[in-house]
Amino acid sequence: MITLREIAALVGGELTGDGDIRIASVADIGEADETQLAFVSEEKNLEAAYASKAAAFIVKHGLKLPGKTVVAVGSAHLAIAMVLEKIGNKAVYPKGVHHSAVVSRHARLGRDVSIMPFTVIEDGAEIGDNTVILPFTFIGRDTKIGRNCLIYSGVSIRERITIGSNVIIHSGAVIGADGFGFTKQENGRYYKIPQVGTVVIEDDVEIGANSCIDRAMLSKTVIGRGTKIDNLVQIAHNVKIGEDCVFAAHCAVAGTSDIKKGVVLAGQVGVADHVTIGENTVVLAQSGVSKDIPDNKVYWGYPADEVKSAWKALAEIRRMPVLIEKVKNLEIRLEEMEKRLLK
Repeated sequence: MITLREIAALVGGELTGDGDIRIASVADIGEADETQLAFVSEEKNLEAAYASKAAAFIVKHGLKLPGKTVVAVGSAHLAIAMVLEKIGNKAVYPKGVHHSAVVSRHARLGRDVSIMPFTVIEDGAEIGDNTVILPFTFIGRDTKIGRNCLIYSGVSIRERITIGSNVIIHSGAVIGADGFGFTKQENGRYYKIPQVGTVVIEDDVEIGANSCIDRAMLSKTVIGRGTKIDNLVQIAHNVKIGEDCVFAAHCAVAGTSDIKKGVVLAGQVGVADHVTIGENTVVLAQSGVSKDIPDNKVYWGYPADEVKSAWKALAEIRRMPVLIEKVKNLEIRLEEMEKRLLK
């Protein structure tokens, strides 16, 4: 357990109330009990906070909870993340190599690694200090994984891949599968283009469950430092993704596209091949990006356009039934006028 005073110091917050209250864990407002901490980031949650049994609250500066013990911070979400990191229920994995793991004698393992049951690590692979690899994961030959990584069960990381430090890869992800490269022959059949490149995943990246990142044809597919990729995302061969990007579930980026730093792709966004998306641009859900987008823009729709233009176009489309009805009425009136003139 940890005192509220210690929590305030940890998150750099302003404490109001009893700093000696001891906190066991963090819970949702409606479920918290007298030993737990809850958080309030929006005014609409204040009523629920008054009714809550929580021992204390992390609140965003400017929100008031008279009579409650609170720690006020600039960002309640960031503060609660820091507290969870401190007192959350972290899994503890045994150090060493499980007897059922198959680890090549030509692989190199760092200090205090945890290699769990039925993992396969091939020749020339390197695993950094304190990295954890959970059961049924495959690490291909000459692949390098950095320090403090967490590779969940059932991940496949193929040959000659480079992964930085502090990387998290969730279950079912496939890193380094062949890019989708074929050329059509004169007889109409497709000839497979060997995909002999690699994938580079930089430090502090997180990759969601069942996501796929394909290897390049000749050079490398790159996932930049700090980028976060949700579940069920497809990154094709030769794609370059910059630092601190966020891709929500079901996004797909086609080959050789260049996604600059700070880009946000909301759910189910599709990006065509050889497209560049500028820095700090946001593409809203279910959009289709078929051409380059400049920096610092918000795009939406299919084909994606600047959001104000896209919404204006949508509004005009929704007016079409009314306009069509007006045109029909005008045609009827015009026919009636023509009949009168012909008499």
